[in-house]
Amino acid sequence: MDLKEFVRETLVQIATGVKDAQIDVRALGGIVNPATQNPLKGGNSYFSSVDDLHHVFLVDFDVAVSVAENAGTNAQAKLNVATILSLGAGGQSANSSAATNRLTFKVPLALPLDEPSHTKLSGEIAADRARVRDALGY
Repeated sequence: MDLKEFVRETLVQIATGVKDAQIDVRALGGIVNPATQNPLKGGNSYFSSVDDLHHVFLVDFDVAVSVAENAGTNAQAKLNVATILSLGAGGQSANSSAATNRLTFKVPLALPLDEPSHTKLSGEIAADRARVRDALGY
């Protein structure tokens, strides 16, 4: 699997898993990724905020990748997530060499918010701001 495909699939599956879990967990009385106003900023995964209620977390990747260089009729170099066993068949001649390396990186991800909690908290914040404006005569 190409590294870009692995990263894309991982992030899509995380977001899809969160979205799917929101429905099931809400039916049980819980909330997955609720909208929150002031997240703890001391954690390792919190990164930033898109807005007051939608927070960005870091997804850590620690991936073994292999770079295989083929010299032959279809010469190419490709970055792949390392696999234990790779089998292939084809009618091309090639000399190949491969090196495996470890990549660690982080990708910021704003997960899907729980919509009912987002709507509720947005309404509460708007009402609080309106009360402050009224109290100050704005």
